[in-house]
Amino acid sequence: MAATAALLPVLLLLLAFGRSSHGAECFPACHPQNGFCEDDNVCRCQPGWQGPLCGQCMTAPGCANGLCVEPWQCLCDDGWEGSLCDIDTRACTSIPCANNGTCVDRVNGTYECSCAPGFSGKDCQNKDGPCEINGSPCQHGGTCVDDGGQASHASCLCLPGFSGNFCEIVANSCTPNPCENQGICTDIGGDFRCRCPTGFVDKTCSRPVTNCASDPCLNGGTCLQHSQGQAICFTVLGVLTSLVVLGTMGVVFLNKCEAWVSSLRYNHMLNKKKKLLLQYNSGEDLAVNIIFPDKIDMTTFKEASDEEI
Repeated sequence: MAATAALLPVLLLLLAFGRSSHGAECFPACHPQNGFCEDDNVCRCQPGWQGPLCGQCMTAPGCANGLCVEPWQCLCDDGWEGSLCDIDTRACTSIPCANNGTCVDRVNGTYECSCAPGFSGKDCQNKDGPCEINGSPCQHGGTCVDDGGQASHASCLCLPGFSGNFCEIVANSCTPNPCENQGICTDIGGDFRCRCPTGFVDKTCSRPVTNCASDPCLNGGTCLQHSQGQAICFTVLGVLTSLVVLGTMGVVFLNKCEAWVSSLRYNHMLNKKKKLLLQYNSGEDLAVNIIFPDKIDMTTFKEASDEEI
């Protein structure tokens, strides 16, 4: 009865002012500052408020583990931090430390594990083996392995170019030959160097030289690789040399032909003169000068009659 008597003045005020302001009353009544009643007996809440009577504030969007007193607040619950209360400051509640490790909460929701003897790692997940207890025996950058601490003794995983139980043996990096395109390999102690043939570059002589990649030719010129240019030059030079040789042989052949033709003409003329002189049958001694190509001689021809013979 006392509670009803205490609420009676409030109800009277709502009846007096609520109807005149909005023209309707809600029962139960809306929050006097955070909402108002409409004709359908429903409370319409002001921005930032919610609930059937508009008595609950709305938290900031994205607020994960918080509450509000005024609209758009995000007041974090115990164990949470951040503007949206999304950082768990009690990370150890999930018991992340294995193998009896002790968890210690740190700032910003982080934690740290204090491991029991014989274990290591962020969560004490690694069992200490020979590599951890005795240190790595591996040389030349080799990696110590002990099967996650389960092996009784350590072994070594060697880098390329090294071998042996402890990676103490320097291997020959040129066996097999890593150089391509007939490059010559030189071992330099755990590594190699290739001397590349003409036209190839890179560590293993695998990349052809491409001088035309930068398009150096101007005014519409066509770029050719060095080796292609040499081949074309040699071809043109060979053709020119062949033409010169053929021309020289032609001149020599023409000279020979002229000498041969002149000799034939001279012999033909000489034979005609011989026949002409032999046609005389007078029986007289005939003296004839015969000029031969190689010498000049006087020869006397005597022709007798058949009776004298």
